[in-house]
Amino acid sequence: MSKNSDSKYMSLAINLAKKAQGMTNPNPVVGAVIVRNGKIIGKGYHSKAGLPHAEIEAIKNAKKPGNKISGSTLYITLEPCCHKNKMTPPCLDALLEEKFSRVVIGTLDKNPKVRGKSVRVLRSKGVDVLVGVLEDRCLKINEAFFKYITKKVPFVTLKLASTLDGKIATFSGDSKWIGSEAQRKHAHELRALSDAVLVGINTVKIDDPMLNVRLERKKVNQPVAIVLDTNLEIPLSSKLLSQRSGTIIFTSKKNKKMKKIKKLTELGFSVIETNLDESGFVDLNVVLKELGSRGIMSLLVEGGSKVASSFIKNGLVDKVMFFYSPKIVGGDGKSMIGQLGVREIKDSFRLKDIIINTLGNELMVEGYL
Repeated sequence: MSKNSDSKYMSLAINLAKKAQGMTNPNPVVGAVIVRNGKIIGKGYHSKAGLPHAEIEAIKNAKKPGNKISGSTLYITLEPCCHKNKMTPPCLDALLEEKFSRVVIGTLDKNPKVRGKSVRVLRSKGVDVLVGVLEDRCLKINEAFFKYITKKVPFVTLKLASTLDGKIATFSGDSKWIGSEAQRKHAHELRALSDAVLVGINTVKIDDPMLNVRLERKKVNQPVAIVLDTNLEIPLSSKLLSQRSGTIIFTSKKNKKMKKIKKLTELGFSVIETNLDESGFVDLNVVLKELGSRGIMSLLVEGGSKVASSFIKNGLVDKVMFFYSPKIVGGDGKSMIGQLGVREIKDSFRLKDIIINTLGNELMVEGYL
């Protein structure tokens, strides 16, 4: 099989995997394609935890009259699992049983239970294995899973929308609507890809957001709402309490609002008391560890400016998604990121692997810190 053919079929497997983004926690997204004599005979992807994995779905899809799986090539975005879990048997056994002659893998699994083990077994059984086809793309679609499985804390994406000069509100505090309807829809797409969405208490008091996903499709992931609320100021009438369930509130151990904590707990919300950091803010490292312990792999941070700067200063942002509307507010507007204490340009926080796109008349900047 040529290099171009390998890339073509792996690209198809990646697109299949993307269909389930945001729906497979605690598992990765995976796509698989089975090819025999230059013809695709089977396709599949992992759609939800507890359901068959991608390679199993592809094998089922390939079992049609006239098809022969033995001797075929399997394209899979992620190294097949070789360990048993509570819900599904190891996929490696099925690959050996079906007698694939060749297996092309996008990237190794960073899960310590798997990493490289399946490849070694396949090769020991005489299967031709190629690893690393379109690896960057295969790594990217599972960037949250890989961080979580190795560090047990969520992958953090900081999403902010501002004017062209970096303002999220005018001097009077007006902020509706900086972005377009298209940008707001894209923001809901980002939420759908995330296990949780986090804001600070000022955003709750000013905007009274729902932090949910409002998209016109049947299957959608509704992320958990997270609020950083040092002094436990969240109004009981806020939408996050009156119209949503499962909201998690992080507050200071020093606040004495025991009656309110009891009330919130009785209503079914989680109130987690933490120590404060040096700036008197809820300790974000504790926040991430707690969210990780709850199985949250991906966290979307939506603001406000103090929350954004705190995550950046503490080195906790993995990825940024900035949306710039073609509007100018001026120096008396409110900046989208608070004080970072950068004295010299050489000490500024820098992005890498930058991607710049347009959304109508707006700019989208994606990059990694």
